[in-house]
Amino acid sequence: MRPSMCRAVGVMLVAMGALSLGVCGGGGSTGPTQPPVVTPAATPTPAPTPDPPVSQSCAKLSAGNPNAPCQRESSDFQNQVDEAIRTLQGEQPEIFDGDQVKSVGAYYVGLIKILDRKGLCADADGEELGVASSSGWNEQFDVLSSKNGVRWGPVSYRATCYPSTVPIARGALPAQQSGCSLPSSQEVACGREPYGQFYEDVEAAITQILSTRPELFDFGQWAPGTDFPLVKDIDAYHKGVADIMTTKGYCAKADGEEIALKKGTNARSEQYDVDLQGKYIRRGAGIYRASCYPAAF
Repeated sequence: MRPSMCRAVGVMLVAMGALSLGVCGGGGSTGPTQPPVVTPAATPTPAPTPDPPVSQSCAKLSAGNPNAPCQRESSDFQNQVDEAIRTLQGEQPEIFDGDQVKSVGAYYVGLIKILDRKGLCADADGEELGVASSSGWNEQFDVLSSKNGVRWGPVSYRATCYPSTVPIARGALPAQQSGCSLPSSQEVACGREPYGQFYEDVEAAITQILSTRPELFDFGQWAPGTDFPLVKDIDAYHKGVADIMTTKGYCAKADGEEIALKKGTNARSEQYDVDLQGKYIRRGAGIYRASCYPAAF
């Protein structure tokens, strides 16, 4: 082929968008065009499924009126409340010592769940148990003595309120705790139990932070009569203990005063006070403060 024809063929190939294959001597080759790399968007972590309400019967009613007037009448729910107490003693004997209540939070929540099985809404305000079958009225019962003894029978009935004071409006759930796989929760009742189930792990966390974060402490100053060193940064100390508990599989929330802990379930949480007077570490059984049912966060 003559040189002039080679030039004509080359022009035609360029116009058609064809790749040069070296026709008519020595043209360079072009590799295939690579598609752009697309980075897939990160899939957001779904929020944990909320726990069911403690009482399905209460969930069906509108919030009660905390300012409802109350008066003493004859009780309609006395037998159901007494039966709930006896049932709870049979189902959860570990929270009792005879008629002494060892776990106040578990006691109230247990009664609420048993009454729910009877189709009754029950809720606790920290002093009394309100029981209702509708929003029109409810009865108040004092089922726990000042020394945490079981109280039942006619003496436990206190008053009837119009309209109902239960269920108690508790507002929105707390924000989801960072790093916790459990959904947010809110307590119904809290109380100090004979011992904290998480106590040994909290003590170990305090020992660990004393060793790994010595810059947070002044080992030349001690709480009088103790071996509790001064804490230079109380917030960093609380956060450090909470972070260690998180590595142990706990959900931990430090609020500047106490550390709340839960693990594996929202059935309960425990509160710990790991500082003394807001400036020293605190150790020993006194760091455990209370157990809340359900979990408080």
